[in-house]
Amino acid sequence: MLAVKPQHMREAVRPLLPLDPATVVVTIAAGIRIADLSRWLGGHAAIVRAMPNTPALVHAGVAGLYAPPAVDAEGRDRAQTLLGAVGETVWLPREEDLDAVTAVSGSGPAYVFYFIEALERAGVEMGLAPEAARTLALGTFAGAAKLAQARGEDPAVLRAKVTSKGGTTERALREMEGAALKARFIEAVKAACARSKELGEESGRD
Repeated sequence: MLAVKPQHMREAVRPLLPLDPATVVVTIAAGIRIADLSRWLGGHAAIVRAMPNTPALVHAGVAGLYAPPAVDAEGRDRAQTLLGAVGETVWLPREEDLDAVTAVSGSGPAYVFYFIEALERAGVEMGLAPEAARTLALGTFAGAAKLAQARGEDPAVLRAKVTSKGGTTERALREMEGAALKARFIEAVKAACARSKELGEESGRD
């Protein structure tokens, strides 16, 4: 498994040469394309690209995977077993889909932490003790995610069920919509995807 920063990948793989052709290489470096990594590995073909995320540290991760035709079923199974040991896995039909995976779930925990931070701060600014605000913010995010998984309903449906007409939730959501928060958040995730593509292009020029 190759788990280094993208800009360090070419240097990191040099000591691995030559590789046994049967070796399945799993890389989790954002943006590094299989064609470039194969070139740096002397033409090695059995490469699986994966993008997990940090909740894997508590066996609650999710990883997107892509394997070219050069990786056989056994190689795919080995890669899935490896990543599946720390969370869920999703196989992707196209390598370029990994840029979106990087933006959505690879970087995603940082977005969640950002909103937890904001919710906690709001609680403190409204007079809650910091420990109470943190417990409430963390519990709300964890519980809402668990409820969404258990119900299997569209998040918009679940949101509507919590939003009473003329109530507190509606007032908060109206403020968010007025600030175009959802649209700006979507654009931010797209910016992360664009950066993943840039990393691949930059590395490919080496």
